[in-house]
Amino acid sequence: MRKVLMVVFAVVLVAAFALPAMADTQVSGYYRAKGYISNFKRLGAASVNPDPDNIETTSSYVEQRIRAKFSFGEENVKAVWFAELDPNFGIGNFQNGTRNQGGALGADSIDLETKNLYVWFKVPNTTWDFTVGLQNVSDSYAGVLFGYADMAGVFANFKFEPVAIRLGWAKWFEGDVQEADDADLYVAEAKFSPTKDVKLGINFYFVRDGDGGDDETPTVVQANSDKTYVYIPGFDVTFKAGPATINAFFLYEFGTFESPGSPDIDIRGYAGDIRADLNLGPGKFFIEGLYVSGDDNPTDDKFESIFTAGDLVGSQDYFSRPDMQILLSNLDDLSTNQPITTNVNFQGSGRGIWFVGAGYSQKFTDKVSGKVGVGYMQITEERTGDRGSGVGTEINANVNYNITKGLDFGLYGAYAFLGDFFDQPSGSPDLVDPYDLHFRLNYSF
Repeated sequence: MRKVLMVVFAVVLVAAFALPAMADTQVSGYYRAKGYISNFKRLGAASVNPDPDNIETTSSYVEQRIRAKFSFGEENVKAVWFAELDPNFGIGNFQNGTRNQGGALGADSIDLETKNLYVWFKVPNTTWDFTVGLQNVSDSYAGVLFGYADMAGVFANFKFEPVAIRLGWAKWFEGDVQEADDADLYVAEAKFSPTKDVKLGINFYFVRDGDGGDDETPTVVQANSDKTYVYIPGFDVTFKAGPATINAFFLYEFGTFESPGSPDIDIRGYAGDIRADLNLGPGKFFIEGLYVSGDDNPTDDKFESIFTAGDLVGSQDYFSRPDMQILLSNLDDLSTNQPITTNVNFQGSGRGIWFVGAGYSQKFTDKVSGKVGVGYMQITEERTGDRGSGVGTEINANVNYNITKGLDFGLYGAYAFLGDFFDQPSGSPDLVDPYDLHFRLNYSF
């Protein structure tokens, strides 16, 4: 038996030493912890409202996340596994098998999550590449439709200078019986770069939802929609204008919500955005405006706002580029991702929004940097019972210190002045303005 074990051990050693020559293995990712004090955000809450003026509504908690991306392969092919753990401080006991748990006394929990799992490969001697599996995909509209979402599918890129083409298909939900009850996304994009300073994109997306995805009812309509067909043509453009880089897009949606025994609901919505980024003194400045059409009557046979991926999973806000903390989602969010737009369904319920924001960031020393920002939001269409269209005005700021290579500590603060949309009936307590204070420790590896 000892000789057998020695032979096995020798074979394992030979394989281990030979493996680096056969395939390259890389690991990258981050660990992040964020500690909150807020009267608005709640750890794990599905929905949060600005609360009446009561000191007991202030919450404090610490959340954390580690993401690790394992890549195996070589120049023309790689297999990728993106793993994640979110054991928030003090949440969950051991052996409960629930995500975002395992941070309480006793710790151990079955909470390892797979964010991405795919193979990427390039066809030799061509500019063609394919990604097959569970992957992160975004739209060409700053994430308004399905920004930075994880989905299973096949996406391909082809380059024929000066044109780049992306084609893709994703299975958002698999029904129980047949293809007719599935939810699918189809993507076709062409990016044209006539010069190094100009890029024009022509895009077409199609969403077919056979039965509300995973039995979710789209929140954009009150009626029970059994079938949804949405066609989304649009364009995006990036170009230089003096010292500024301009990004803009426009999309239009048309299609139907179909329900047996009820009239079809016609979809006719649109959205547009323009943003300018430029160097200003020692720092960087941006200004951006977004408009999403709204529908003032949810009971008629027309829907005049836009349908997004969030309408199938209960979260209506994918737009995060302006770096707001309260009015919009923020890409830095972990378990707590609770902007006002998600809370009150401006976009998902079809009221629409328009938003304008600006920000300035600067590096003060080799170790210290900071940022200030401001944003204003309003609904596009008021409905019966609404007391106004103003959502609110947010101001935010942060300062970050680089402790050592890859390790940063930051302090963040945001405050929103609520608009008249949140005015309460006579005799009801006023809502307090929401605030968010948190620290951030981030290690990138």
